[in-house]
Amino acid sequence: MFIKVLKMRWDDGFNIYSYLLSTDDKTKSWLIDPGEPLEVIPQLSHSEICSIEAVVNTHHHYSHSGGNIAIVTTVRQHSHKTIPVIAGSDTVFGITDHPYNLQKYKMGSLDITFLRTPCHTQDSLCLYVKDEFTKEKCIFTGDTLFIGGCGNFIEGTSDEMYNSLNLRILTIIGKDNWATTKIYPGHEKARENVQFIRKYFYKNVGDNKEFDELEEFVKTNEVTTGQFTLLNELTYNPYLRLDDPYILQHFNEMKDLLTHTTIIGKIKQLQCDTDM
Repeated sequence: MFIKVLKMRWDDGFNIYSYLLSTDDKTKSWLIDPGEPLEVIPQLSHSEICSIEAVVNTHHHYSHSGGNIAIVTTVRQHSHKTIPVIAGSDTVFGITDHPYNLQKYKMGSLDITFLRTPCHTQDSLCLYVKDEFTKEKCIFTGDTLFIGGCGNFIEGTSDEMYNSLNLRILTIIGKDNWATTKIYPGHEKARENVQFIRKYFYKNVGDNKEFDELEEFVKTNEVTTGQFTLLNELTYNPYLRLDDPYILQHFNEMKDLLTHTTIIGKIKQLQCDTDM
């Protein structure tokens, strides 16, 4: 598979990602989350535009779905074909396909499975992609899972985020695939997540070697998407380490009474309060 990373709104700090997911020969592609068409389209060549077989949205927020109609129109102008818009709810601009949980699609050698991961929004989707020829694997997580963090619970609960991360993403992909499944999130948030983790949990260098390595990476790399796997995240992401003593010590007075879903909610509340 080939993945082209398309930046949107990096000048105002939103640091949004769109992606062109293509077969190895680049003849077929899906365009994921083209929220800002005036930024996305200039980053695509004529042949790349003609290769687009579908627009896909990980959720309905305008920053991820706002360019659907413009992209469909542009593809029609370049290649005289009408492409579908795949998304999780009828509120999405131009939607034609509404995948159910674990629905599978095929694009060339790519096997694509949709995971419904409600919380950030109720229509949140992740795309788990496997290349049957190269054996590469990745997951497009939208605003559900970030490098070092997870999305805000805008339309959902801590129960839903816990279930989406653990019972959907981790369980369905399976332990044997964690080390080889690269993560492509909807925003670049690694730097701010690292700052939050260092402030509250792994306060000293040496507390978590893998986290120290992530911190060093973000110091010199603006882009972290596609650089880390699910197994990497399990070593330092607090939302996936709910039994870690370094995480629990922040909630020391009640740690014996907390469920995993309560802990994940408290971590998110702490992070939201820190960001204010």
